[in-house]
Amino acid sequence: MKAKTITGNSPAEIEAALEESTKDGFKPTLVIITLTNTDYAETIQSLFDLKGIAIFGITTSQKFTSHGMQSEDLVAMLLDLKPDYFRIVLNDYRESPPYETGFQTGITGKNVFNNPGFIISPIDFKMSGDELIRGLTDAAGKDATIMGGVAGNPEDFSGVLFTNGSSSKGGLLALIIDQDQITFSGLAVSGWKPVGTAKKVTKSEGSWIFTIDDEPAMNVIRRFLGDEMINSEKLGTGLLPSDLGYPLQFQRASGSAIMKPVLFWRTADQSIMVGGEVKEGELFRFSLPPDFDSIDTVVESTRIIKEESMPDVDAVLIFSCVGRLGSFGPMITTEIEGIASTWNKPMLGFFSLGEFGKLDEGPCEFHGTTVSWVTLTEKQQS
Repeated sequence: MKAKTITGNSPAEIEAALEESTKDGFKPTLVIITLTNTDYAETIQSLFDLKGIAIFGITTSQKFTSHGMQSEDLVAMLLDLKPDYFRIVLNDYRESPPYETGFQTGITGKNVFNNPGFIISPIDFKMSGDELIRGLTDAAGKDATIMGGVAGNPEDFSGVLFTNGSSSKGGLLALIIDQDQITFSGLAVSGWKPVGTAKKVTKSEGSWIFTIDDEPAMNVIRRFLGDEMINSEKLGTGLLPSDLGYPLQFQRASGSAIMKPVLFWRTADQSIMVGGEVKEGELFRFSLPPDFDSIDTVVESTRIIKEESMPDVDAVLIFSCVGRLGSFGPMITTEIEGIASTWNKPMLGFFSLGEFGKLDEGPCEFHGTTVSWVTLTEKQQS
């Protein structure tokens, strides 16, 4: 399998880049495309559809390749993957809950391949990533490989998903891979270091935490991080967005921690909303400010896999939390370049609003402030 990345500031520039990339006989069958201007989605959809190229299209504010951050509006990866080896499905969940949408996607995967893997990108801030994963794994199996990231603009959570002949502003786009033909590997890695003693969630509902160690959740967070983390002038206004770069680290039996950032404060009852469901009785620790060690941990995870099982790959996809961009600032380039240098193969990534992937040998989960990286490699035919 061969892969190439192309960029452009308009559909016309992408069409020209596509023509240039195929002059050597390269015949892409699949495009994974990220764009910022949603007005371009329909034109891009028509462009690749007319070329007979399957489309996995999402909108996002920031994207990157192996060459670093990309300022162009449209950034795409072209692959000449055999059409029999993949399937793209787009399921809208505006009239169906996330669990059912995930379940139907998982059923499709099991119906078309004996051993399906899923690269997914949902859109809609109100979507439950945990319910989506639960539906997928109930249908495809608890050990199913599921990687990806939530699409959309972090400023207003708007955006669109699109493929050949259909689009959605509230749905799930899935690239289903035949793992008997394509080696599909990756991890979800954060790198944030924990600090302090474990705290217990004593009252919660969904992604809202009301009390921690039987105290109002907002009070506990403020005591650890300081009052300057909350805009005190607006404390009486109700629901406030949080800009915290310190995710809560929820402990797992394996010893690994899943990151869930604080997204909103609700001043009326001193509760907090985090990026993912939380059950009463769960334990978490706070995080130290991120540093270069956090970046090194992510990059090292790719190098370990390279040495152990993946000496070479055909393409790399990265789903990195937009919170990392805010926390690391210009340092994020070091992380992008580090991952790219592991295999030196075509790479496409974007900054997501939540990530899907495996922390270790356990099941795939929904994360925040995490990097979910994926490699694709066509197996040698005997």
